[in-house]
Parts: sequence; structure tokens; C-alpha cells
Amino acid sequence: MQISLYNQGNMFEKFGIFAVILFLVFLFFIVISFGAGFFSKGKDSSEIKKYLKSVNILLLFIIVVGAILMLFL
Repeated sequence: MQISLYNQGNMFEKFGIFAVILFLVFLFFIVISFGAGFFSKGKDSSEIKKYLKSVNILLLFIIVVGAILMLFL
């Protein structure tokens, strides 16, 4: 009986790709938040809060899709 090491290496590659996806999503969140003025000490408008909530939903969707693809491909 021969044990294939390809599957184990492939799994590490999947986790690496998922880690890169998480890192890029985090960077995207930081850039969008700075651009929208989330970290500034000025007043927060309701439009900015709605925009950032939409962006967070989009980023969460990207993470979930990445996790599903990682598990099933």
C-alpha cells in the first residue's frame, strides 16, 4: 500500500492560498476604512456607516466563498 504525499502537500497549498486571501481582504478593509474616514476623529455620518457595513458584508462573502472553494477543490 502506497501513501500519496500529494494530498498532504496540496492541503498545505490550499491553506496558504486561503491565508493570502484573508490577508488581502484585511488589507482591503484597512484601505477602504481609511478612505471612508472610519479611523478619523471627525463626525461619523450615517452614509459612511452604511457604506462600511456593505463593504464588511462583501468582505465576509469573499471569505466564505474562499473557504468553500478551499474545502471542495
